[in-house]
Amino acid sequence: MKIALVHECIAGYHGSERVLAELAGLYPDAPIFVTACERGVLDGTPLAGRDLRATWLDRLLRVPGLRGRHRMMLPLMPHAVETHDLRGFDVVISSHHAAAHGVLTRADQVQLCYTHSPARYAWDLVHEHVDPRRAAPVKRAVLHRFRQWDQLAGRRVDGFAANSQTVARRIGKTYGKTAQVIHPPVDTERFDPTRTREDFYAVLGRLVPYKRAGVVVEAFNLLNADGGRGGRSERRLVVIGGGPLEKTLRRAAGRGVTFVGEADDAAVADCLQRCRALVFAAEEDFGMAPVEAMAAGAPVIALDRGGALETVVDGDTGVRFSAAGHGPTAQEVAAAVQRFEREGVRRDAAGLNSHASGFGRERFRQAVKAWVEDAVHGL
Repeated sequence: MKIALVHECIAGYHGSERVLAELAGLYPDAPIFVTACERGVLDGTPLAGRDLRATWLDRLLRVPGLRGRHRMMLPLMPHAVETHDLRGFDVVISSHHAAAHGVLTRADQVQLCYTHSPARYAWDLVHEHVDPRRAAPVKRAVLHRFRQWDQLAGRRVDGFAANSQTVARRIGKTYGKTAQVIHPPVDTERFDPTRTREDFYAVLGRLVPYKRAGVVVEAFNLLNADGGRGGRSERRLVVIGGGPLEKTLRRAAGRGVTFVGEADDAAVADCLQRCRALVFAAEEDFGMAPVEAMAAGAPVIALDRGGALETVVDGDTGVRFSAAGHGPTAQEVAAAVQRFEREGVRRDAAGLNSHASGFGRERFRQAVKAWVEDAVHGL
């Protein structure tokens, strides 16, 4: 059985690329078709040296002035994806969060799609990315046209898998199809939950608006405004990650807030193995950071939306908190931290690690193999 893998543009090695690496490990002979790829970002990763086959869009993105500007290529992505030549393969598996599911296949080929999410900037978050009162009509028209193509592309898929129940619901609404839930692989084995905990909290992720690190920083500013816990000491927060908001957040941060910038896997693991808890205020499709924290023995203070509903158990492995509005406020995050300090969680570090192991890599591999085999035998 000849298998081909399809992925989006590769501009970094993030969550979706880690999933792709697991798929590539399962099917080591499968070529990987990508829209475009900055190959240097894959050095030292499991995808280095793999057979990567890019479209004409890859050459366009090497033109001076266009390099790295993948997002502006959205109008061209459907056409680029449809140029992948997948003749000669029995099974095509796409890793999709934009347009990878739109490849063209014959009726006798099995086309499967592991979906990180339908393109949120074109669907449920469109008004956050495009202000309807200010956006140019051309930009609105581009997204409208993309949504039409996106739905048609969804019809070509024989079987969907979603990385969470949240994404499975989006698939049903966007493509009108039922998706099997296969949680993404988290490398839980690289963490040591026996390390001594220290009295600081952590926030982990790219410093971009939807990750809401700014709300967490503001919450700790509020918590420390009165001199900390009853005037005895201040709460410490360590911010791990870089991004376009870093300078703004550094200026806004009060005492007790420390920024470490971009960190490699070893540095992230070290921080999660020592922190008192991870604060996670984002609404993620799945969210690997909370699972990594629990694997490291740290509880999670998480917004009760998105993937955290499936990974963080309130009162057991962490504290989940609600937001009255579209996103959490600093006051709501601060209240959740205070609740965690009053009540704690039931599981110790070993119990948190055990819970996280249920989202490990081997579980993902077995689930994907069963999904593919069932699809091949069922069609």
